[in-house]
Amino acid sequence: MRITFYFILSMLFMSGISSCSKGKLVKDPAFGSFSISDFTSQKVTVVEGAGNKLTVPITSVSLVSGENRFRFYDDTTLLLDTLLKLEAFKNHKYFMLRPNDKIKLRVFDDSLHGFNQETLPAAGSVKISLANFSKVLPDKVNVYITTTTYKGPGSEEIKVGDFLRLSASFSGFKTLLVGKDQFLKPIKEFTLLIKDSNDQAVLFSTPLSLPVETAAVYLIYLDDKGTGQTNIRATLLMSK
Repeated sequence: MRITFYFILSMLFMSGISSCSKGKLVKDPAFGSFSISDFTSQKVTVVEGAGNKLTVPITSVSLVSGENRFRFYDDTTLLLDTLLKLEAFKNHKYFMLRPNDKIKLRVFDDSLHGFNQETLPAAGSVKISLANFSKVLPDKVNVYITTTTYKGPGSEEIKVGDFLRLSASFSGFKTLLVGKDQFLKPIKEFTLLIKDSNDQAVLFSTPLSLPVETAAVYLIYLDDKGTGQTNIRATLLMSK
């Protein structure tokens, strides 16, 4: 009986020493990949954490996962101080948007305006959400979208959609037909006719080319970086 008691006591003593020697389990930090696309009208400096300055645009920078602090500067002026989430072992893509100095800098991912939840349209059509971020245009405009399609013996222009009283907020997604050429391939070129929403006076006409062969849902905005005869252009922000 006494032998059994000492045996158990010695086993407990050895177990205690063993557990002390192992110490607590240390977990290595998990890392995620961070990218950011630049849709700003000026040079913006991005600082991560205490002072990690990143070169814009940012492509697949490895950072500790979780909520990381990011600060965005125009020269020495702080534009935005925010926390951005990074998932472990994933590449999280963000977008930095400031088309002009009237609009505050925004940083977002593909959840903007429910883009990541939007379903794909039927074959032969696309979905578009549009916003007006132009300083040249009135606050609200009407936008009419046309393309061309083949109707033997040639091609003709057709209207495929309109966005009435378009403002600086993204519109609801609208489904638009895509034209076809004589070989039944999709036409990726569209034209945006922009009119004053009050008197329907024509303001601008600007082209838009979409990657219709690889994507079918788009977030697009109007800005003032056009060339040639128009000051306005349509910029593709996101597509899938």
